[in-house]
Amino acid sequence: MKPKALSFFVAFSAMVVCSVILVAHPDLTWHDQQRLGQIAFSVLAFAGFLCIRSSGVVQINSAWLWPAIGILVLGAVSTVFALRPLWAATEYALLVASIGIGAFIFGPMRQFGDHADLVLGSLLRLLLASMVLQFYVSFVSALVHAEMFFTPWSLLYGFSNMRFEGQFLTIVVPLLGASLYLQTSGGIRYPRGLDIFLMISLAAMVFVAGTRGTIAAWGAVSVLFWVFNVGARSLAKRMLMAMAVGFILAWLVLNTVSWVTGQEVDYRFAGEQVLGLSLREILWKQAWVTIAEHPWLGVGPMHFASLGSRIAAHPHQALLQIASEWGLPALFLMVLAVAIWLIKVFGEVKASNDEAGADLRWALLFAVLSSMVQSMVDGVLVMPYPQLWLAIAVGWCSARCLPRFQGAVVKVQLWLPLLLWASANVLLVSMAFIGYPELVGASEFSTAGGPRFWCDGRI
Repeated sequence: MKPKALSFFVAFSAMVVCSVILVAHPDLTWHDQQRLGQIAFSVLAFAGFLCIRSSGVVQINSAWLWPAIGILVLGAVSTVFALRPLWAATEYALLVASIGIGAFIFGPMRQFGDHADLVLGSLLRLLLASMVLQFYVSFVSALVHAEMFFTPWSLLYGFSNMRFEGQFLTIVVPLLGASLYLQTSGGIRYPRGLDIFLMISLAAMVFVAGTRGTIAAWGAVSVLFWVFNVGARSLAKRMLMAMAVGFILAWLVLNTVSWVTGQEVDYRFAGEQVLGLSLREILWKQAWVTIAEHPWLGVGPMHFASLGSRIAAHPHQALLQIASEWGLPALFLMVLAVAIWLIKVFGEVKASNDEAGADLRWALLFAVLSSMVQSMVDGVLVMPYPQLWLAIAVGWCSARCLPRFQGAVVKVQLWLPLLLWASANVLLVSMAFIGYPELVGASEFSTAGGPRFWCDGRI
């Protein structure tokens, strides 16, 4: 019964994750639709986790347990003292839900190995192929309807701000650098050319969207991987090739439309717009001031949005976001936990470079690192769909790249984290029901410093 139930939850969850950027709700903004999808997936992941659990006790490495407890306790205290505790608790619940989603992904990927990689990798490719198909259909449509007004973003679909699409692609495109596991006994050959085509096309979509953070992150991690062994360097070459060809393809697409329609088309990566901080320095200064005023507990989770900035509802910098909203002690614990995770993952991936599946392990590490680099200049930790896929990628990478427990572990009764996750889901579902009437018919382009939780950016 459990395998059948798990299969149902996996299939239905996949449909939810894919539909929230492929099928538009007529009365919701893309951002709000994706937030609702994120909440739905957390609920489904919770139910799926109940299907795969094998005992009432979970073993947790103490290197992560104590920092996690510290972060949760500090976050709870910060929430209590926040200006609007309900919205602070909602942000807190998002963190718990993301951890839960990662844990749900970790279980099947660890247990079923190559077969689970095949399922998730295939679903990802179907999703990305659908996005690429839409991109080329929109390109042809722009040529056929030359009389209509054209902007580069009209070639893209599924996001209130198309640069948020770049945050998502930052995570998933590197995963195409690893081939899927296929049994060769049936004479089936893996279509490697399809992955290359998708990588180039998706890179071109990033250039069209103008997401500079994505290109900067891919470039930085590619340089880092170049100094490692052959496996890492091979992935770096693929990513650099995809970016180079994608840049040219985007330039050709936009100039072709400009030539056919007679309209001037702005290509952000071919002008002065490619440089500059786009007012981020003002946000960062405001975050520094907030940290100085509230160093221990921060101003409250999500509460940078309460400061009244006319530029954005978050600092566009992950470290400043955590420090200003959760406090410096919470930031220290988060950095410590992430640093330990990276050290263990790097060590395992390098040690297993000659084993089967090494290319996937390098790709997963590349994806997570790219998202971390982009979070230094962008809102990866704020937008719902990048949040969701970052949780999936971290769970997948942990399952495939973390070594088995070595050293001290702590046995925790499973009902404790499940109760916390269930409470987070209840709060998120309640916020969805409360907010839904106001979301219907809301403007796609926010004027209230958003988006943060919902598209209008309010808290």
